[in-house]
Amino acid sequence: MVSERGCKPNVTTYNTIIDSLCKDQMVDDALKLFNEMIFHKGILPDVVTYSSLIHGLCNLSRWDDAVKMLREMENERIPPDVITYTILVDALCKE
Repeated sequence: MVSERGCKPNVTTYNTIIDSLCKDQMVDDALKLFNEMIFHKGILPDVVTYSSLIHGLCNLSRWDDAVKMLREMENERIPPDVITYTILVDALCKE
């Protein structure tokens, strides 16, 4: 998808698109892009990538998936930051 536009994608490129998809409630598409990024392009996600996905999942009340994403993030040794925790606390308070 990104390569078709003639640019060489990096983590920032993917983060921008993933975040936009999540904001449009297209989380499944964002997750597909996340997998493409890792498994087909070899681009490693960062805290921004995971936080965007967690935010999108929380907004759709997909709590189990959000927790799985948090665990995956921790397993990959990417520490959650204040934004990640704020997303989670905000989502839980709204629930």
